[in-house]
Amino acid sequence: MKLRICSGIAVAWGVSVFAAAGASASDSAPKAKVSLLSSVEAVAPGKAFDLGIYFQLESGWNIYWQNPGDSGLAPRVTWTLPDGVAVGELQFPIPNRHHSPGDIVTNILSGDPMLIAQVTPAADLKGDSLRLRADVTYLVCSDKCIREQATVSVDVGVLARGAETVEANANLFRRARRSLPKSTSKSLTVTPRLSPPTLTSGSKFTFELDVKIKRGMHIQSDTPTLDSLIPADVFLYRTPGVFFEKAVYPKAKMRRDKYLGNLSEFAGKITIKIAGEVDGGREAGPIRIGGLFRYQACTDKGNCLPPAAVSFSVDAMGAKRAEAMSGATSVTTAAPIARGDSSTPEILPSASAATTDPVNTTGNDEVGLEGFFRKSGLLGLLAGCFLYGLFINATPCVLPLLSIKVLGFVQQAHESRKRTLVLGLAFGAGVLLFFVILGLLAAQGKNVLQYPAGVIALGAVVMALSLSMLGVYTLQVPTAAASMEAKFQREGVVSSFGKGALAPVLGFACTGPLLAGAFGWATKQEPHIAVLAFVFAGLGMASPYVLLGANPNWLSFLPKPGNWMITFERIMGFLLMGMVIWLLHPLVYHIGAEGLEWTLAFLVFVAMACWIWGKIDLSMSTVVRWKYRAGAGALVLSTGVLIFGVMYPLGENVAAQRAARTALAAGSAAVVSPSAKIAWQTWSQRAVEDAVRGGSTVFVDFTSVYCTNCKVNKKLAINRDETVAKMEALRIIPFQADFSDGDEDVFAGLQAFDVPGPPLNLIYPAGKPNKPIKLATLFTLAELLDAFDRAGPSHVKSASSVSP
Repeated sequence: MKLRICSGIAVAWGVSVFAAAGASASDSAPKAKVSLLSSVEAVAPGKAFDLGIYFQLESGWNIYWQNPGDSGLAPRVTWTLPDGVAVGELQFPIPNRHHSPGDIVTNILSGDPMLIAQVTPAADLKGDSLRLRADVTYLVCSDKCIREQATVSVDVGVLARGAETVEANANLFRRARRSLPKSTSKSLTVTPRLSPPTLTSGSKFTFELDVKIKRGMHIQSDTPTLDSLIPADVFLYRTPGVFFEKAVYPKAKMRRDKYLGNLSEFAGKITIKIAGEVDGGREAGPIRIGGLFRYQACTDKGNCLPPAAVSFSVDAMGAKRAEAMSGATSVTTAAPIARGDSSTPEILPSASAATTDPVNTTGNDEVGLEGFFRKSGLLGLLAGCFLYGLFINATPCVLPLLSIKVLGFVQQAHESRKRTLVLGLAFGAGVLLFFVILGLLAAQGKNVLQYPAGVIALGAVVMALSLSMLGVYTLQVPTAAASMEAKFQREGVVSSFGKGALAPVLGFACTGPLLAGAFGWATKQEPHIAVLAFVFAGLGMASPYVLLGANPNWLSFLPKPGNWMITFERIMGFLLMGMVIWLLHPLVYHIGAEGLEWTLAFLVFVAMACWIWGKIDLSMSTVVRWKYRAGAGALVLSTGVLIFGVMYPLGENVAAQRAARTALAAGSAAVVSPSAKIAWQTWSQRAVEDAVRGGSTVFVDFTSVYCTNCKVNKKLAINRDETVAKMEALRIIPFQADFSDGDEDVFAGLQAFDVPGPPLNLIYPAGKPNKPIKLATLFTLAELLDAFDRAGPSHVKSASSVSP
């Protein structure tokens, strides 16, 4: 009762102010200049773009957020749009709190806020130009409130179908998009919960928000000690028929800073509780509660990040889905509307991908090997990591180095068991060290294969090893001089250790997709779990070598040493050259064709350095040998700095390529595959759900340039004429999500389906955004076509999935 009375008083007060303000509005000059802006100069049929309602407010005046709080009214927009043009829900910037006398708290927008709405023109849009109009009614307040109205419009041209659009008002839209809440955060994760999870009319409940702050960081509490610090704050979207009390925050931790004095902070995991009640007169139906959590994060070393906000939502009627939500939550928009009122939403945005309930079609992850390990808990997952490391030994990438090591065992099979055991342990220790380093990187969320510098370094190492196998130089330390036997014994251990550290590098050239998945899974775990997982993978890879070192007699079945060994090694060297090509090919995506050319030039100098190293022989003095080694190292280092620091700066060109891809995606959402002519739309969860709710069947492909399984799926099933024909017949819209750069939004989409890395392929039946069909990791053409048939055709005449 208290909730309803308070809410009723606030609404009545707001309406009375609105009415009074309307009477005096004509006596005042407008306090806000309103414009309608388009993100493109001309519209391409079937390609979505953004409209922005841009407010330029006088100093000291404000408008209201979509949930105004205890009083006030959010802007109301009535669209007048041509036939064939649909507009989505308004997206509001992150608000600020405003406290008025009488303990009235409102959520306001000040300065120059822009409200964004996505517009989707029909694929068969006609005409040479469009006039888009919006009638905007809003309440603008300072020490008094005034109701104002504005009718704004914008004219845009219409391009031919498939033409490239040109950005307009780019700076304003970039700033507006930055002001929107994000779906994920690098500093914390947010998980919403309801107790009880199922709500009915008249029921009371508790909404809880679990905030897990990254280790080594903290956020300001809800009551910071300094006005300059941003408080932790929860803003809830307006949910008709649901009322909330004020949020209750946990006790803050006080910390004494020698410069700032006492500080009030949150760290670790906190839970924010908000009591709520459902109006007894509310009609039955789903209730969705969402909002955003605003915070300011700082490292424990004192470096503070800019204020940010992360969105969340939870389905009150689906306890199972609510419990499954993680920090990768997002709030999506409702179905597009063609005309009419688009004011403060009367229903909450629909569930994000994190609340979907995928239906497996060609495979069930929980009944396979991965499901077995997952159900077995931590021990099962560690066992899976051990088998993963063991599997690396079976890849053709490891075979060349494995052959060298096995041949080394053969050569020493007649020596003491202690000698072979020591070498086996040294090799295993090298393997383990490499995996520990990878674990530490994974604990920090670093994926080596998504860094061009890491790919180039791995390519150079594999190149150098292939030249060693081709006889340009040797990695094996000679043992001919009996007087230096002790020294060579020590170098033999070091050499074995170094080969152990190189073995995983070669293995990852073949198992890159698995490595990406391992990193993706590890980044979701606690840091010590991530490191432990990679340690077990290292133990799995190292175990055969240690066992063979302890039992060299087990190698008695191997052929006797002879000239065949040299021939075999040379063949493996050429195969390894091919692996260099495979390893470097993603660089075209990261740094462009010119960057790949410069990388090949760098590898020429690496080869020259190996040749210089190969000139070293035992007849030289120690000083001369070290001069050759220093010369070889200096050649690699100097050419690397010259090429990637001066001639083709790596960091700048990676950023330039990323910006070019972003601009292409913004200007033209479709990317045509030359082999099958599939017009891929650039993926976003909101765009997918808008299309599905609009009546379209949607195919989503999560992929990456280094994902081998992705290429297999495309070759065998996706990029086939039969697939193109089926998609065209069913009017299926394809979306592609590229994880090559480690995009956070794409990663959140993968995590929503508990998939650590690509491939992930989903088919959304029309009108069912929460029931996608999830394909197996690898699938056939027949399985893909069958899944398309079961999903069914689009219910509306949608944009064609293939280019004309």
